Amino acid sequence: MKKFNSLDDLSSLIPKDYKSIPQVEVESNTPKQHLEAHYSVKGRAGTPVIIIKGFNGVNKDELKKLSKSIKNRLGIGGSIKNNEVYFQGNKRDQIISILKSHGHTVKRIGG
Repeated sequence: MKKFNSLDDLSSLIPKDYKSIPQVEVESNTPKQHLEAHYSVKGRAGTPVIIIKGFNGVNKDELKKLSKSIKNRLGIGGSIKNNEVYFQGNKRDQIISILKSHGHTVKRIGG
């Protein structure tokens, strides 16, 4: 096996006619929402939780798909209760930016 000393050496492994496939973002059919991102540690022994509220007229499957894509992208856990999405940890800024990229408007509340 040949030892590679630089990234240029690695490029010799890629065929000349190779075209990379652009990564496609999963589009959700969720209508644009006005959401609130709440910060809460109440009743959780000091562990922060971000609660996204304000989903109206969204069915459970679409909400699941949206939350799953955010959880996978950030590597965090979470759940859905009463049309509210709970994310574990304090990653509110990243969650807000992802929701804004999906076209939602998000307001920060608390914390």
